Amino acid sequence: MSVKFLVPEIDRGRWAEELKEQIRSNGLKSKDLINIGAETSYEQKINKYKNGAIPSIDWFLSLCRFLTSSPDSLLFANPKWVECDFDFWNSDIPENRLLGTLDDVCYVVPFNENEYEDEDQWSYFNKPCHKITILKNEPDPSKFLDFHISAERYDLNERVENGKIVYRFPCVNDEKTSEKIFSLLEKKKFSNKQMQALLDLSSQSITNRKNKNVKSKWTINDIYKLSWILNVPFEGLVEIDYREDTRESVFDAIVYILHYQGAEEEKDEEAQLER
Repeated sequence: MSVKFLVPEIDRGRWAEELKEQIRSNGLKSKDLINIGAETSYEQKINKYKNGAIPSIDWFLSLCRFLTSSPDSLLFANPKWVECDFDFWNSDIPENRLLGTLDDVCYVVPFNENEYEDEDQWSYFNKPCHKITILKNEPDPSKFLDFHISAERYDLNERVENGKIVYRFPCVNDEKTSEKIFSLLEKKKFSNKQMQALLDLSSQSITNRKNKNVKSKWTINDIYKLSWILNVPFEGLVEIDYREDTRESVFDAIVYILHYQGAEEEKDEEAQLER
């Protein structure tokens, strides 16, 4: 059986523009991002990111915490259909991810009900799963340009002070991350050969990521593609160790309001109990 998965390539131009906009809107300069995480950067490298270069995962995750943004909101996609032999009907992939079929080819997309607001474009998802849509033409991947998988806010687990999250420096645990990814792939019944095609990696690259004795790290590009293929938020695919080092994020009005309101509600409850 042939399946076409919607797989994203990172839109480097939009990533660069978003980074520059975040820096501008927060009143920052490139030098302000040098020491935001465990991986020390330098101004010239950050300027390369502002021109479309993709950073390491550790620095990128630190940037997300510094800006109080999820990885999926900072990355933008140039999605494309990637075909491989895959037994969709005997896999663990939910049927609501099946956009439809064309000439016996299944078209599979990531699914986030909060993203599907266009009734015409997403009418399929309101149909019973047993009714398979027969597509007239291959769906246009550009319709998914702004698809984002939601993620939890970081302030749920970090300390908040004066509208800023005091976050710990994140570092990806490569060994545990590989174990997690290959466990998910096995559950979904993906073979190494299929992952080669979907991730555009060589057989040796896949093998190296499985081998604990070979230092072959997953890249942002790999994780971003896998997040769509497996329908899991970016950080749902990585195992993170946290250092004791901390740093304040930029001021976030929403964080401030939520924290302030929460603190006020606690004060009111305590006052009522005292009465």
